[in-house]
Amino acid sequence: MTTKRIIVSWVLLLSFACVAFGQSPEQMFERANSLYQQGKAAEARDLYESIVQNGFVSSDVYYNLGNAHYKTGNIARAILNYERARRLMPSDEDLRHNLQLANLLITDRIETAPRLFVWDYWEGLKDMFSTRTVTWLAYLVFVALVVLVALVILARTYRLRKAGFLASAATGLALIALLVVLSAKIADDRRTDEAIVLATITTVKNSPDSKSSDAFVLHAGVKVQIIDSVSDWVKIRLADGKVGWMEKTAAETI
Repeated sequence: MTTKRIIVSWVLLLSFACVAFGQSPEQMFERANSLYQQGKAAEARDLYESIVQNGFVSSDVYYNLGNAHYKTGNIARAILNYERARRLMPSDEDLRHNLQLANLLITDRIETAPRLFVWDYWEGLKDMFSTRTVTWLAYLVFVALVVLVALVILARTYRLRKAGFLASAATGLALIALLVVLSAKIADDRRTDEAIVLATITTVKNSPDSKSSDAFVLHAGVKVQIIDSVSDWVKIRLADGKVGWMEKTAAETI
């Protein structure tokens, strides 16, 4: 099948899904919200899942889906969707609060390995704004820089040229800083090496072999970093530095 046919088939499939429901994605989302508010969390969850499976995703869809899973008792999937929403709206206080509550309900308590305080500041800086916000800020600062450079070129007095030069230098540094943050945000958004354990319980091995010795045991809801992959196994690292191999099916990437 050609690429063009694949794309056409995919579009037709999405269209059929929407027609089958008789609703647009926006209407489906509002319907799911209404069901959730009526206390029908399971029905709302299924409708949110349909929206996501049909490719219509947003921070609000992921966040509400996380809430629906939380209400129906699937804490691991609640955490998975909260984490997906956090990539799109990292500074949302309600999301942070709900994610913290969900993490208090899982079995395993993984302590983060000590690291330099500058990394905490860096992570905090990145989480202050969404990728979209940083993009707009960078664009506005770039426009301001162009205006200031034009002012320096066109200024007729030494004082005005000096002021324009200092202002443009400061603006240029701000633009560089924003571009660094933006590149880091984009890299984070595209990460495929983070996952949430969904299996109720999984035994992590010392090598990618079911007959290998056990390293440790994990329960649903734990966040892991995938650092390698072999056949049906993935090598993971925990926040505390522990490393081991587990089956791919035990977790789902964020």
